[in-house]
Amino acid sequence: MKYGFLLCVFTLINSFACDTATRTEDLSHFELLDSIIFRIEENLIPLEKEIQALAELSTSLFGKKDSLIRSVESDKYILDENKWFYNPNEDKSASTVFISFQADNMNKSIEEVYLTEPMDKAFQDILSRHPMVSQVYYNSGSQISRLYPPYDLVNTIDPEIDVTAFNFYYLADELRNPDKKQVWVEEIYIDPAGRGWILSLIHPVYYQEELKGVLGMDITLIDIMEYFLGRFEKNLVIIDNQGTIVAGTTKAIEALSMPPLKNHTYLQTIISDNFRKEDFNLFRSKSKDVRRMASKFLYEKENTYNLEMGGLNYFAYCRQMNVLNWYLLDLHD
Repeated sequence: MKYGFLLCVFTLINSFACDTATRTEDLSHFELLDSIIFRIEENLIPLEKEIQALAELSTSLFGKKDSLIRSVESDKYILDENKWFYNPNEDKSASTVFISFQADNMNKSIEEVYLTEPMDKAFQDILSRHPMVSQVYYNSGSQISRLYPPYDLVNTIDPEIDVTAFNFYYLADELRNPDKKQVWVEEIYIDPAGRGWILSLIHPVYYQEELKGVLGMDITLIDIMEYFLGRFEKNLVIIDNQGTIVAGTTKAIEALSMPPLKNHTYLQTIISDNFRKEDFNLFRSKSKDVRRMASKFLYEKENTYNLEMGGLNYFAYCRQMNVLNWYLLDLHD
């Protein structure tokens, strides 16, 4: 009887110790995820104030229209043989600027090009203070585009492009953004200027209650990888609220039974036009277990899941981010 009692006590103690060890291990994984999310968001949140200040500056320019237009060196812009208006910007010291063929009032558009020139200095200042920002830009309803750093315009952009047709413009318009505040474009998209897959923060510019244009700051997925995920020897993945992989380590993505990566390098895949978001959605994984895990994390709001993939057992930990409606996963094998 005494031995039975001691065995029972030992079993309880051992069970408690194992349970405590498991909880401690879980805590360490969640602490890692929380620390990465904190690092990401401490870089993202200041950008909201930056773009608010940039919007205030931009609005003020329209009130100085006449004086700004008079002070511009108009010969830095050309109207080429195809009637395309842009700045050759041969010394690469200013933003790349052009007016799309979609413009219905060329004189009005040219005036807006001139009066928005002071934006260039503000764009440069933002990039100098925030290395994670890859580009800053202004697109307008008058079909002008001003973007810094400059890029190879003639070989990159179709002159017929409608700059208001992209989500980094229309998500800030009067209908979708009645509060007239900054908006995170959480759904990644391919950059028309050729910088790969992009996360954007945008802000409308109003003058006298009229929407003039939309400002934007871009962060490439490559930068998210290098700044936040690539520094850890962990199987880390960021997914959006639809289950699409936004960024992640190659090993983690392959473990989730995603399609083969181009040249076996995720970074090369995400900068390619051949990257199709739907192919990298967890709900399209070949593994039923991965699809179930995605459902548990996104819809049932659970934060741990045990799964088997390729003959290996993984324990997945999940944390939802705060600024963006994204999720950070750690696949622990």
